[in-house]
Amino acid sequence: MKKKLVNRKKVLMIVNPRSGKLRPGFSTRKTAEMFSDNNMEVGVFFTAPDYNADFLVREHAASFDIIACCGGDGTVSETIKGIMESGTDKPMGYIPAGTTNDLARSIGIPSNPNKAAKVIISGKEYPVDIGSFDDDSFVYIASFGAFTEVSYETPQKAKNIFGRLAYFFSAMKYMPKIRSYHIKLESDARSCEGDYIFGSVTNSTSVAGIFRFENDMVDFADGKYEVMLIKRPDNIFTAFRILMSMLNRSYKHENIELFRASDIKISSDEPLDWAVDGEHKRGGTTVHIVNHPQAINMLMKKKRAVKIAE
Repeated sequence: MKKKLVNRKKVLMIVNPRSGKLRPGFSTRKTAEMFSDNNMEVGVFFTAPDYNADFLVREHAASFDIIACCGGDGTVSETIKGIMESGTDKPMGYIPAGTTNDLARSIGIPSNPNKAAKVIISGKEYPVDIGSFDDDSFVYIASFGAFTEVSYETPQKAKNIFGRLAYFFSAMKYMPKIRSYHIKLESDARSCEGDYIFGSVTNSTSVAGIFRFENDMVDFADGKYEVMLIKRPDNIFTAFRILMSMLNRSYKHENIELFRASDIKISSDEPLDWAVDGEHKRGGTTVHIVNHPQAINMLMKKKRAVKIAE
């Protein structure tokens, strides 16, 4: 007699078949079988141009207990957008299968697909902040200026072959084009105005795919963003010192402003192009970014221990 299965959770498994190179070892069938072997019922849905992850979440989340996203950073953003728009409180799991997977790296989700699936099976729910960029949701980064083009213009073919190195190759191409923008920023923490070559609002240890924050600088559920602005350097020597400060992750230079804030309004003299979760977004002359504390629950192995150093 077949053993009766009890407390069988239903997993909505959303897979982007075009995400980066779909990491070696990732198999939709194998992952689905792992869930099934652990007393889970699985529904697999593939994204398509007319059926993005956010659409699939809105259409199907009510029938499932867990939302499992399989893809890159763009797929994660779409999935979370669907969760926010649908108002569901179902926890989200993430199997990184793209090229850089900055969010997974930041919150400690294994890059190995099988290990990431095990986190969904046995992990615990932890709250994560989600942001709004004007009327849209975003997960971990919104940036403008220098290096921003790198996030959304690096060719997919180069990403597939070189991975993260592709971003550095693209950054070299844009170095001669760096320009400044006159920005006025107002926030609940501080206000500033000046000519800046780069700005970012992040909830991630990886910034623009190029440089990183130390793990103990970032708490993903504290209701705060790390806001960074880089002033235009007067000469090549200043630019070099700024670069070195970023590479050694100290960010201690008079041209770098780094602080935490929850509600940020940015205005500029001209419309800005932004990279929001790695995707190009054309902004206007004003942008309003708000942190929504602990808006969703993610399945993780453990909550990252964070000490906040102001």
